[in-house]
Amino acid sequence: MESLAKTAVLLLFSLMTLMVLPGHEARRLEVEVEESAQAPPPYSPIISSCSPKLPKNCGDEVRDSVLGLEGSVPTDECCRQLVRWGKTCHDAFAQLLVSLEPASQKSSILANSKTIWEGCVDIVAQPPVSF
Repeated sequence: MESLAKTAVLLLFSLMTLMVLPGHEARRLEVEVEESAQAPPPYSPIISSCSPKLPKNCGDEVRDSVLGLEGSVPTDECCRQLVRWGKTCHDAFAQLLVSLEPASQKSSILANSKTIWEGCVDIVAQPPVSF
């Protein structure tokens, strides 16, 4: 019975991560969970409850920016989506990214996350440009 429960948890967590992290990150997380045979990290329920609210393309932009990939900056529209998504969800997403990357990257990921959030809040606070 314990094996069935582990399989169910892995399946649920795998499906959830496919919604949150596209591409290789999702597969990497899925493999890490299978190898460790542990329950999902404690922030998983937050990510799960947030994931339907951030479009995939914006999730990709935010992820790449937080990871510090060269030339990656969220568009103004994705910033608006991110701010609507909320700080709690953004912070949980950043913690998830931290858990997937080498420990040496933690401080830069968290710093990038803070910079992205603050920049997006500033963009949202600006009045719309009219022509």
